[in-house]
Parts: sequence; C-alpha cells; structure tokens
Amino acid sequence: MTRRQFRDALLLLLLVVGLFVSSEMPYEKQDLRQTIDKFVDNEQAIQQLGDISFRYGAKEISVENVGVAGFLEFFVRKGTHFTFFALLTFFAFRLLRHVCPAHAALPWSGLFAVVAAVLDEWHQTFTPGRTGMIVDVVLDTAGVMVSLLLIYLFLARKRV
Repeated sequence: MTRRQFRDALLLLLLVVGLFVSSEMPYEKQDLRQTIDKFVDNEQAIQQLGDISFRYGAKEISVENVGVAGFLEFFVRKGTHFTFFALLTFFAFRLLRHVCPAHAALPWSGLFAVVAAVLDEWHQTFTPGRTGMIVDVVLDTAGVMVSLLLIYLFLARKRV
C-alpha cells in the first residue's frame, strides 16, 4: 500500500468512525442552542426569520415553534449532515480510485455513502434522544449526489 492509499484509507476510516461516534451521542451532548444564544440577537433574528416556516419530516420548523436558537441549529445540523456525506463520498471515491477506474469508482463511492446514511439513521434509533428519519437519508443522499456531480465535472474537465 502506498503512502497516498494509506492516507485515503485513513481519512475514510476516520470519517466512518466519526459518524458512528456522533450517532452514539444523545442529542443533549450535541445541543448547540445555548452556544447559539450567546452569539445571536434574538430580537433581530425574530424580525429577519420570523416569517419562515416549513415542514421537515413530521415537524414544523419555524422560529415560533422551535425558537431562534433551535431554528438556526436546525440549519447547522442539516448543513453538517449534507457536507459530511458529500465528503464521505469524495474520500470513498479517492480510495476506490486506487483499485478501479473512475467510471466504476464513482457509483460505488455513492452507493457506499448512501448505505452509510441509511445505517447512520438506523443506528440513531438505538440512541436515547435521537431518531432515525427517512428525510435525513434523503438530505444525506443529496450531499452524496452533489459530491458525485462535482467529481464527475472535475473528471470531465480534466479529460478535455
């Protein structure tokens, strides 16, 4: 195994271990609302965000329903999920690229990341204060798809 292969394998392993550890953590240990409250002016945030409301899964997400800190935390948490699974796809692709051509590594890395997303949500169902949600798998899969698209575009540009 070359140094580069080892590095790519180690990065992917660290991401998978990080995913497992974060899924094991009860929500109370990941709660960012108190930290957000320290840095955000609630009155100004209510003026700017107070009219925004949407459903995510079975829950209404709005400042009125979850508070300013809860509303902002929602975007931090979901943005982190999206980005994490995009990175997981990228590093899976880098590792698979050592053993197969890009046209094969691309779909396999996407499948790996989507399976990880499904297992992550299933794992959360066993953690107190956490729930596994199909809509989170959809969000994670969006991160996977964006990553696959960016990799594909990069490879296509490189060939030109």
